[in-house]
Amino acid sequence: MSFIIDRSLRATGQYMELLNKMPTAALYIHIPFCEKRCVYCDFYTVAGVASRIPDYVAAVKKEIALRAAEAFWQRQRFATIFFGGGTPSLLSPQQIAEILDAVFASFQFEKHPEITIEANPGTLTSEQLARYRSAGVNRLSLGVQSLHAEELERLDRIHSPQQAIDAVLMARHAGFDNINMDFIFALPQQTIPRWRESLERAVELQPAHLSAYNLTIEHGTPLDAKIRKGEVQPLSEEEEREFYQFTMDFLERHGYRQYEVSNFAKPNFEARHNIKYWDGSVYLGLGASAHSFDGKRRFWNVANLRKYLEALAAARLPEDSAEQLTKSQRMFETAFLGLRQRGGVDLAAFAKKFRQSFDETFNGAVPDMEKGGLLVRCEERLQLTREGLFLCDAICARLGAQLEGDSD
Repeated sequence: MSFIIDRSLRATGQYMELLNKMPTAALYIHIPFCEKRCVYCDFYTVAGVASRIPDYVAAVKKEIALRAAEAFWQRQRFATIFFGGGTPSLLSPQQIAEILDAVFASFQFEKHPEITIEANPGTLTSEQLARYRSAGVNRLSLGVQSLHAEELERLDRIHSPQQAIDAVLMARHAGFDNINMDFIFALPQQTIPRWRESLERAVELQPAHLSAYNLTIEHGTPLDAKIRKGEVQPLSEEEEREFYQFTMDFLERHGYRQYEVSNFAKPNFEARHNIKYWDGSVYLGLGASAHSFDGKRRFWNVANLRKYLEALAAARLPEDSAEQLTKSQRMFETAFLGLRQRGGVDLAAFAKKFRQSFDETFNGAVPDMEKGGLLVRCEERLQLTREGLFLCDAICARLGAQLEGDSD
């Protein structure tokens, strides 16, 4: 059915009935400010310019108004809002509230949207958390990374293990029952016993959600430079596999269901915003470097604070570039994002969407990986095995190469 709704229907029962049948979208707001850039980070961030935050908030509100004037985004019903960074918790609760007021006044939302803010434990106070909660934020994602001081120091984090623990306790006291703790494992010099200690301390706090990411060496980061110079020795692939399998086993034993390669949750506390990305939903990104997707076209903003502010001061959208996704790209992304989830790819839905089967699309690659114990079929879904989860990126790269070869 078409969801192009006549303006005469707005604010009527018929309009609301149509609106409730629409697929929901996600809204992402990038806050690039940091006190200190982490050694492993390759996101767009700026450090030492907190004085520009008021200008940035004003610019984001202008971008909201410009996007809200577009018919496509007026037709969307948003289910999630995510303040990511950077360090969004460098914004005051009043500034977060101003942005939320602007988006709620400008776009359609479902009744109880998930509203997440990422936070560095070293930037939080009890009063701040209580005011974020009062502003409408209902999910807190803490960038903990480790609960060992020396590991945090090597990662250039500004908080201590105790500050991370205190942040969880303060957040719960402020009324947050949906708390995520982000961790990174397989760090240089890290051992399984040390990683176990971090996880044990984490589960004692009973967060609703845990994200555990295998350290990735991103090109151009300070960590990449240290490794190239021989100053840091990364762990081997076999050691990384051991860390990952230990993590899956440990968190499962403690009541956290793995629903995506790096994400584990208590029942009903999966990250709704992230699932929107993995399910191929429409999403709108606001802020410097933020990406958007309208179902066929991907576009992104300038990754430059000055250019972002200048564009919006001139009432221009800060778009940097865009790409129209080909059918092959959309098939690959559906496969890649589906396989990342424990539920896997819905083979019938894939065939209906693209008018060809998954096996036909990735001819030759799938049976080989099934025989190799990396993929398994279960009730018309194709899923990664435990070994496949660890090799997810390599498996998807192989599928992409197969698709690219077939399209030549």
